[in-house]
Amino acid sequence: MIIWMVIGGIVFAVGVMNPREDPRKGLAKLAQMEEADTAEIDAQIQELEEAERAADEAWANRTVSEKFANSYVLGDSIAQGLYENQALDKSFVTAERDTGVCETEVSMIKNHVSKAIEIGPQVLFLAYGLNDIKAASGDAGIFISAYRHVIDELKEKLPDTKIYVNSILPVTQEVVDENELYGNISKYNKKLMELCEEEGVTFIDNGSLVKDEYYTEDGIHMTSDYYGEWVNHMAEVAEL
Repeated sequence: MIIWMVIGGIVFAVGVMNPREDPRKGLAKLAQMEEADTAEIDAQIQELEEAERAADEAWANRTVSEKFANSYVLGDSIAQGLYENQALDKSFVTAERDTGVCETEVSMIKNHVSKAIEIGPQVLFLAYGLNDIKAASGDAGIFISAYRHVIDELKEKLPDTKIYVNSILPVTQEVVDENELYGNISKYNKKLMELCEEEGVTFIDNGSLVKDEYYTEDGIHMTSDYYGEWVNHMAEVAEL
């Protein structure tokens, strides 16, 4: 705007020095140039906004594999269901039945941690706990101590990796009636959330995703309907 004012002043001054030239003509031409320049700028802005909207739409419509391209999941049979139900390709997951952080042999959990360290993902999701309910005999302290050890090792070996810890899924009342230890899941999750705060990692609460119709016959595991929601929830929380 200052430049246009300077130019306008020059045009006016030239008109004064040369009375044969009407300065109003110069100002009119200047106004036309300014209008043309403004229209061009507006067109460029509109073009950029349209390109940005198209990019945002393309980003939002990425496939699950594209979203998880630099991510990895470690877990138990619940996480195993990710690829068994085609919610996430197996190449993004290391999960086994009966795996937990409180294993007495600890071979499986060690293998899982080693695999994550080998891959070195930007984002790592952990999904353990159901098997630890019985392994720790309902003692949340034992469970948290074991989980802390796993997280600490991962943080040490993967300092640039963002770690996300999934909550333990609730089970049906029938399962609790058969084994009262499963009644401690909410207590475990509360302690797990506190652990995440202490360790500076993110806790993902998936409890709200669970619906009665998602349970399989055992009252513990989930049908395929759950896994699509879980994958999207992890991606949303981690901003993948």
